[in-house]
This record gives sequence, structure tokens and C-alpha cells, in this order.
Amino acid sequence: MVYINPIEILELNDIEVQDIDSSLVKKAKRRLFADIDLSDYGHYEYHGQSLTKSDCERAIEELEDKEKVEFYSHLASNLELNSFLANGNSGLLNNLKQESIYKLTTFVNFISPFFASKIDIVLLKSFQNNDFPLFSSALRAENLISKENLNRAYKSLSNEIQHRIGETDKLTKEIKEEISDYTDEDIEDVIEIIEKRFPTEYLNKLPVFFQSQINKIAASINRLQLSIWNEFNTTYAPVKLLEHLLKLNIESVSKPTFEKNYSIVKKEHEERIEQEKNAPLLKEWARILISIQEKVKEVENETLKAVEALRFVKSVFDLKTLNDLPQFANEIRTLIGYSIRSMSIASWNKQNDIKNSLALIDYALKINVNQSAKEKFIQDQTELQELQKKYEGALVCHFCGTNPPDKGCEINTTIYKETSRSWSPRSSVQYTYSEITIPRCKSCREVHLNGSDNYNIAFYGLLILGVIIGAVLEGVNFIIGGIIGAVAGRIVGKIIEGNPVKKAGIKDSSDSTLATHPLLIERIKSGWTFSKPTA
Repeated sequence: MVYINPIEILELNDIEVQDIDSSLVKKAKRRLFADIDLSDYGHYEYHGQSLTKSDCERAIEELEDKEKVEFYSHLASNLELNSFLANGNSGLLNNLKQESIYKLTTFVNFISPFFASKIDIVLLKSFQNNDFPLFSSALRAENLISKENLNRAYKSLSNEIQHRIGETDKLTKEIKEEISDYTDEDIEDVIEIIEKRFPTEYLNKLPVFFQSQINKIAASINRLQLSIWNEFNTTYAPVKLLEHLLKLNIESVSKPTFEKNYSIVKKEHEERIEQEKNAPLLKEWARILISIQEKVKEVENETLKAVEALRFVKSVFDLKTLNDLPQFANEIRTLIGYSIRSMSIASWNKQNDIKNSLALIDYALKINVNQSAKEKFIQDQTELQELQKKYEGALVCHFCGTNPPDKGCEINTTIYKETSRSWSPRSSVQYTYSEITIPRCKSCREVHLNGSDNYNIAFYGLLILGVIIGAVLEGVNFIIGGIIGAVAGRIVGKIIEGNPVKKAGIKDSSDSTLATHPLLIERIKSGWTFSKPTA
């Protein structure tokens, strides 16, 4: 909107308001137009503007309103305000004085459209050029802007802020999609960009008109720090961005979230600083961790006995020293605890050593691990203690109840359990199976094998004998003789097979005996069998 003071262009500045009438205006107008006609370019130069006769005509028509005559007359004598309205000369703002006429609503409404247009330009340029004194002065002149013209006064600055929010959100999107040009080495450059893009000193000066945008700025910076937190190996940039965000005058329901995020990120950042400071110490404990993990593999490969693994763990580090390390060692403590847990699991799964498996998990529980890990270790301990009670008998040969089991003498069997059965369109059965290894001592293995050999010898020997008898005896068929011999062989074989077992006090290796073994008894009760289910 172009401001032209008709009093000024008609050169009626020194005339009292009450003396300015239509005849005086017409006379001054003829003189003005004559000057325009005689000028080289046919224009009137006014505060850097080239006015045509039409421009001047429209301005002079304003003097038909007596109230406006008074306002224009005052402005003609208020050179700084008049100049600002005409060309935006900021001299007024640097030394703005409060005058009684500024309290007159009709006067403010009169100059507000022109004043707002010029303030709009000043706010934008002073914000872009980092001219804080001029920016502050422009905001202090808000009382010369009517409510109806606030949008006009703040439009350009609002658009600039919105553009900067958009640029920030664009960067956030690029980081999330891993298409940004930033790396771990230079991501911290974002801090300076955001601090310059959203200077808190300027933004906190803004009136309530900008409150919504300030809240949006905070939300935008928060989204950016989250993307950096997730995608880059740094806590410095997120914590600095959140510090900058919280310097803003935020009035949003999201403010507690921003404060909570800052608390979390700051804690993590401080822990990292502590870790970097104690890097040499952490390096030594990392070496210990790796050595324990290597021993886990040896236990799994059965090249290291569980008892030796336990001895190694107790010797490779001092438990009190580990637990006394500051908070920065929380992660390494937990990792060592989990490695010992893995060793405990391997000791049981691979070596059936329940005693040392329990001892290892007990040792892991002495380490100051986090709550989640501690709960897991306690659960493992409970399960191992139950297994120890349940399978104590498995540590002694089940068949003689005296000797410890010997490697290579086990009984391997398969058990089955029906899982589902259907009758239509045809009968079918689904089942699961499990390969079971029953420990056994060497002596019981020999007894079981010898009993089977005696049975075979008796059975086939008496079968042949029966055939011979059938051949010799008159009136007795060969086949009948063979059957008699076979029956006798089975009876005698059982007697021969059974006698050594009973004589030695050893249980046989039949399915019914295996079903009472501690490793199987509960599973047999729950429906497992030695026979494969059929449809």
C-alpha cells in the first residue's frame, strides 16, 4: 500500500488545519500539476517514489475528509513518522517517541495499513540480517498497528519462519530415509544451522501472534534430534538441539515431552562422556569379556570341561572390582553376566553338568547387572535348581544305582507324542518325536548285551534241537518239533537272560524300565510313548 501525504505534496505544511479549505486545495493542486507538466519526466518525486498526476489526484481527494486533513497535517509536521510511512525509513523506530495522538484509535486505524506494510518489511529484513536492535524496535511499535492489520504487519516474517520450519522437516526426512549428506563426522554441524535458523533471542521477542509457530519450531527441532539420535552415533547433537529448543518460550502440551526427551538424552550423553574418559579401563574389561566368550565356545565344543570353565571365570576377573566400577561400566557388567550365563547353559546342554551349570549362573547373579538381566538369571537359576532335583538320579546309572554313567555306553531311544488326529476326509495323525539319550555305566551295558546274546544262543540252539528231535521221533512232524523247540528256546532264553540281571541286581533295558528313568518319567506321564502313533 502506497502512502502519499497530500498536505506535503501540495506544500500546505505551514498552513493551520482550520485554514485549509477547498479553494486553497484547488489552487495548490493547479500549481502542483503545472510543475508535473513542466518536469522532464512528467512525474512528481516523492520520498523515492515517482508519482503521476493520477496518483496525486487520488491522494488529494483524501482531503475532502476533515478528520483526515487533521491527520495528514500532523504527519506532515512529524517528519520521522511521515517518512517511515512513505518509504520505510527506520529512523523513527530507532527513536520512537510516544505522542498523545498515538492513543487516538481513529488515528491508529488511519495510519495502520501503511504502517503495517512498512513494519512487515522491517521485521523481515532485520530478522534476516541479524539486526536485533532494529528488530526489537519494530516490535515495540505494535501499538501503531490495529488488530485488523496484524496479519499484514507479520506476514513476511511468518512466511520466513514457516519456510525455515519446512527446511528443518525436510532435513529430518532425509536423515530418516538415510539420503542426507551428513555422516557421523559432520552431523554436529546441524547444531549451528538450527541455532542460526531459529535464534531464540529473536523468537522470544515475538508477540503472542507467533505463539503457534514457536510451538511448531520446537516440535520440528524435536523431530530432528530424534532422527539424529536414531540414525547417528552421537548424543551431543541431540542434547544441544534440545537445549536450544527448551530456550524458546514454548506454550504447548508437548513441552513436558520435550523436557523428558532432554532428560533421557542428557543422561545418555553424560554416560558417554564418562565412558570416553574411562576408555582405557573399558578396553581392559572388553578384553576380559572376549576371553570369557571364547571359553563359552570351548564349553559348547566340549573341549573345555564345565568345572574348568567355572575355575577360569573366577580367576579372570575380580568380582568386587567389577561391581565397584562407576555407572559407565553398566553395559560391560551386563555383557559379562550374559556371557557367563551362556557358559552355564552350554555346561548343561552339552555336558549335562548340572552342578557347575548352577555354580556359573550363581556367579553371574553376583554381578551388578541391570534389572532385566537379573530377572532372567534368577529365572535360569530356578529352572536349573528344578532340573537338579528332577534329574539327580540321572547322575548315577539308573540300572545299577551305583556306578556313574560312562561315555559311549548310553542307550539311545526315540519317544513320540500325538499332537493331532483327524478322521475326514481320511484318517491321519500328526505327532512330534524326541531323540533321548539315557546315561548308562559300562558294567550295565555289558550285562544287557550278554543277556541278549544268551537269549539268541538259547533260542536258535533249542530251535535246531527241536527240529532234530522232530526228525528222530516217529509220528512227530518236523514243523511241530520245530515249534516245540522254539517255544522251549524262548522260555530258556528268558531264564538265561534274566538270571544274570537278577543275580547282579541290575534292571533290564526294556521300555517299561526306561519309562521309569528320571529323564523320561514325567514325559511318559504327559503322553509320550515309545511307539510311533498310527492313523
